[in-house]
Amino acid sequence: MLGIAWAFVAIFVFGFTAVQSAVAAIFTWVAGMLPDLDSETGRPVRELSGVTAAVAPMLVFQHFASIGVSSDRAILAALLLYGAVRYGAPTILGKMTVHRGMFHSIPALIIAAELTFLAYYSPDLRVRVLMAFSTGIGFLSHLVLDEMYSVQWNGTRIRLKKSAGSALKFMGRESLANGMTLGLLMFLTWASLDSAGLLDPLVKQPVPEVLEITPDLPDAPAYRMADEPKGTQWQ
Repeated sequence: MLGIAWAFVAIFVFGFTAVQSAVAAIFTWVAGMLPDLDSETGRPVRELSGVTAAVAPMLVFQHFASIGVSSDRAILAALLLYGAVRYGAPTILGKMTVHRGMFHSIPALIIAAELTFLAYYSPDLRVRVLMAFSTGIGFLSHLVLDEMYSVQWNGTRIRLKKSAGSALKFMGRESLANGMTLGLLMFLTWASLDSAGLLDPLVKQPVPEVLEITPDLPDAPAYRMADEPKGTQWQ
């Protein structure tokens, strides 16, 4: 429902096409399940890995088509990526994550949005921002619902579950997980700003103007180069 509502906003408020808005709605829907990758049961991980494995090769094809990679190489890379995401990612996530860990956090939300911005290819920067924002909205909806369902009201008093406050957080309990998450966040933030061209004015220095020396000025004053002897005169 949130994805459909966001698609209508993208069309009638921001002026995106129906196709772009439909893709944004799907991104919102999928991102709404992403925090469950750290679930203690295997079903959410299997379902999400299947969806992600299907979407990832499509994004790779976009980039390969833009740089002119041959179709054979693109197909091989897509198949390898599908296998890695479909079968390798669940195993790694199962060993490295804990339920309600850093996957349920604001930094994880930003990381998911930035990965979408970097992975989605489009010559229009606004479209990439739309897809990244859609991922962020879907991810945020999951965190908000987790916090809402951690509050129980039996008609007379309100009781909080032990999980209250574990979704909308910036830091977890594990120092290693916090460090890895924040390090990845900083790297992806730099990569996203660089991909958007926002770092170019900060990095590129103005090239000094080079004055051409020509002997066709008979009235030019005499001057001497800095590394020339004092007796050398130039016009």
